Amino acid sequence: MDLPQHSQATNGVTLAITGMTCSGCVNAVTRALSRVPGVTDVCVDLDAGRAQVSGNASPQNLVSAVEKAGYGAEPVQGETAEKEGRHGRGGCCG
Repeated sequence: MDLPQHSQATNGVTLAITGMTCSGCVNAVTRALSRVPGVTDVCVDLDAGRAQVSGNASPQNLVSAVEKAGYGAEPVQGETAEKEGRHGRGGCCG
């Protein structure tokens, strides 16, 4: 029996993203992160400058993908994406 993809996430990471100015930037960062092997869910918040990524991809690979898309990124210490694909009360990124 196959489980829904978000249930397979084993951990997550929150990235601080720099250089985003519009929804097009959000879409570009979302696409870049979604293509990293091991990523099961991505939520990018323009206003907060954060990306919450669920799955088992390494933070280094996530940062590299964002940088290749033309933006800055670094892991935020002490913040992780929730393990079951739920990011917060108010929507995708809460």
